[in-house]
Amino acid sequence: MLVVASRKNDVNHRIYHRCGCIYARRIKPDNRKEMSVEKAQRKHYQECKFCAGLHGDVRVHKTAFETWSRKKNLKFTYREDTDILYIQTEIGFWKLFLKEELGEYVLYHRNTYSKEMDFEEAIHGDFHRQSDVKATESMEKIVDYIIAHDRAKVIIMDDYRKLPKSTKRQKQYYKMAERKNRRNAARRLDAIFASLEQSQVGIREYSFC
Repeated sequence: MLVVASRKNDVNHRIYHRCGCIYARRIKPDNRKEMSVEKAQRKHYQECKFCAGLHGDVRVHKTAFETWSRKKNLKFTYREDTDILYIQTEIGFWKLFLKEELGEYVLYHRNTYSKEMDFEEAIHGDFHRQSDVKATESMEKIVDYIIAHDRAKVIIMDDYRKLPKSTKRQKQYYKMAERKNRRNAARRLDAIFASLEQSQVGIREYSFC
């Protein structure tokens, strides 16, 4: 991740900022320099207290959150006590951690969710790591992924065959949805036979033809 610092900082007061930080924007263009977090730390720069960590990133993205909430129907809730950012959609519930050593986000998805759940119930459910999302420093990429995920899920609920298949990732999602549809079809068939076996004596022998 690239950060911003001032060329004129005193050697005892070297501070680096995330690119969207209000204090980074105050540095004059001629005095700005960009570097990696690793390089900044090697040169003994300290994190800006305003934009450091997930709580700082929430401050930096405040305007973006308001825009995404209004235009994308997302709800963002940051819990300072656990340092977790929760993102709610119409059909999904997510939580976001910041891996401090990498300066990158890791995304988790709640296993089951309905919009009738209240917030406290939702945050205490079971989550799984969204393994197809690599750790990233970009909040925008995370939000874009969540929106695309929900869009695909809505299509799958109607008919997975309507999923796009243009890109490599889209083709992978299509195959995953196809396999899941087959598994669900097999389970439904097993349930039908189980119900028939319980209600009609003698039909069990036909279910294994």
